[in-house]
Amino acid sequence: MIFFRRIAKYVLPQWHRIIVVFFAAVMVGLLFAGSFAAVVPLLKVMMDQESIPGWINRQGCQWRYGMNFAIPAKSSLMNDSQKRYELKVVSVDTNSIAGNAGFKVDDIIIGVGEIYDSNSPMSSLEMMAKLADCNSSSDFVSVHVIRISGGQHHTKKLSVIVPGRFMYESDGFLKKWNWGLRWEIIERAQKISALLPEDNALAMKKAMCFIIIGIIFISTLRCLATFTQKYMGAKVVQVATAHLREDMFERAMYMPVSYFAIYGTSDAISRMIGDVNGIGKGIKVLLGKSLQEPMKVIFMLILAFAIDWKLTLIFLTAAPATAYVMVSFGRRVRKFAKKGLKTSAVMLGKLQESMAGLRVIKVYNQQERECKAYNVASQKNLRQILRSAKADALTSPIMDILGMLAGSAALLIGINMVAKSNLDAPQFFLLLLALGVSAESLRKTSDVWNSIQDSNAAMDRVFAIMEYPPESEKPNSKELLTVNQKIEFRNIVFTYPNSDKQVLDKVNLSAKAGQNIAIVGPNGSGKTTLINLLPRFYAPDSGQILIDGIDISDCTLKSLRGHIAMVTQNVVTFNDTIAANIAYGRPDASMDDIIAAAKKSYAHEFIEPLPDGYQTVIGEHGSGLSGGQLQRIVIARAILKDPSVLIFDEAMSQVDADSESKIHQALEILMKDRTSFVIAHRFSTIISADIIVVMDKGRIVAQGSHEDLMKNCDVYRRLYETQLMPAE
Repeated sequence: MIFFRRIAKYVLPQWHRIIVVFFAAVMVGLLFAGSFAAVVPLLKVMMDQESIPGWINRQGCQWRYGMNFAIPAKSSLMNDSQKRYELKVVSVDTNSIAGNAGFKVDDIIIGVGEIYDSNSPMSSLEMMAKLADCNSSSDFVSVHVIRISGGQHHTKKLSVIVPGRFMYESDGFLKKWNWGLRWEIIERAQKISALLPEDNALAMKKAMCFIIIGIIFISTLRCLATFTQKYMGAKVVQVATAHLREDMFERAMYMPVSYFAIYGTSDAISRMIGDVNGIGKGIKVLLGKSLQEPMKVIFMLILAFAIDWKLTLIFLTAAPATAYVMVSFGRRVRKFAKKGLKTSAVMLGKLQESMAGLRVIKVYNQQERECKAYNVASQKNLRQILRSAKADALTSPIMDILGMLAGSAALLIGINMVAKSNLDAPQFFLLLLALGVSAESLRKTSDVWNSIQDSNAAMDRVFAIMEYPPESEKPNSKELLTVNQKIEFRNIVFTYPNSDKQVLDKVNLSAKAGQNIAIVGPNGSGKTTLINLLPRFYAPDSGQILIDGIDISDCTLKSLRGHIAMVTQNVVTFNDTIAANIAYGRPDASMDDIIAAAKKSYAHEFIEPLPDGYQTVIGEHGSGLSGGQLQRIVIARAILKDPSVLIFDEAMSQVDADSESKIHQALEILMKDRTSFVIAHRFSTIISADIIVVMDKGRIVAQGSHEDLMKNCDVYRRLYETQLMPAE
């Protein structure tokens, strides 16, 4: 099974729990069948007024010799004086030991043993007990019968082979196994029945109490086994899904940024949470119903075969059609479930987008528009879910119809067998019960199959992430030790994944170590894309990026990024203390180093007055602090890392004048003696750059000082007049 093969890595390490779950499921099935089998003696006592020892011995004779006897009348069990002293043969199986010995229907057995004494006859119960005795050491036994022929009674002595435990040892496996199983059952049943009296009404009451206590005991054991299976199965599920989610998160941390550009972060979150939960449900089913229900089917069918194998085979004629229905509808369920998971991820993405932009939605009065957009995504998801539900719902009724057809055929034949005394009523009742329970468990197994197909669809989406190639490095990649000469972009061409539009077209740029490079350009000119190539978030389609003459594609990612700090347009902080956020790039930094970095970024002045100071926890999205304060914390993080290269992406927008001034001063400290690439809309930042690079439509159209560009570059001049705001 594909599902189990993929999830085995997370399930098999818990093999000791799986073994417990498996044996618990076996015990549940065995005890479930046992509790039903225990009903037969109870029915015999209640319906036929037959003693338990008598019924066990009669069954023993039927199984061993192939002949069955009439049940002694109720009056014969009342006291010793009314005991019956004869056994009437009501059926003889063809090619059985009894048939080969010459027994016929309506023969009346009056004695068992070499000598028959009419003055001291054996009771019917004693004769059955002697014939059914599993511990007999004789090879043959003499049986005295009365046979009616031509209206006359004739006494006849028949010599019968006594079947032993290993009688069929040299025969086929199935025959040997069937005989051995029956022998064990009879032998143990005889030992238990020896504890009960054979006759009188009080003995019958004791027998009923004995059986009921046995059923309660078996049911209690089954409940304990069920608890063990469910609890241990739940532990396997939770441990496996936790490890799977941890591995997914780790894989996501090392996946290329291009993946998230294609599929979006909401899709990845949906896979990590919703789809992993779906896999957990599949494991739960796999270790729960998919073990328990088949075990019930197996043991109930064994019970049914033990009662009458012919009727059981008739019932099983529906099995091939049932298997076809399960597989066919299971494939449809998986197909629709996979589509449903995709539409669910889209719906989740819309939900996250709307919740994040709730203030904007409200201020522009676009609630109705967003509700309509969400409803469209929700309805698409609903349609896929309903298709899956339809296929799932059809499975059970079709299997019920197949089961009813096979069961009806078995019922009609069984009624005929009861009428001919080939099968007694309590056994037939138990047979129907066993087949009915088997059919119900088989129907539940079809539900299990559909559930696993749902989980298979979730598994496909989860392992699309797990099997997605991580950020790659060349074999024998070098460590980038220093950045002390220059950084060079040579003929860079780049197109985003799943896009035909070229974003960068033969870009060439050189920055000496320690230079401050300001990159400006209209929206969509490629400036942010260009600097995202430096830490290898993306790989160029062609061209090279060199640091001190070394192609960065030949360097290890860790050593390359170890030289770079980034302050992005969207300030990124984590739900942790201010100190931990500042020390994010240097977890081993001392508190003194953290405070020193905060002072350089002018963050210390607002951190120190806080009630918890540097131990203040920054909430989700940095709640509680202003945008300018958060930017200064991020700059402190970059200062503490002490990088060789700084990337500063439009971090000057949307801050007040005081924050802008302090951020500008902090930047001057941070950029000193460092190679810096700055994208900003503030003139005060751009004017201090060593080189201003102007980009337009994916190309560098000019570079130089502010004065030169104002004279010679129309694009820069328009930017200056419309976007770049001189400091007042």
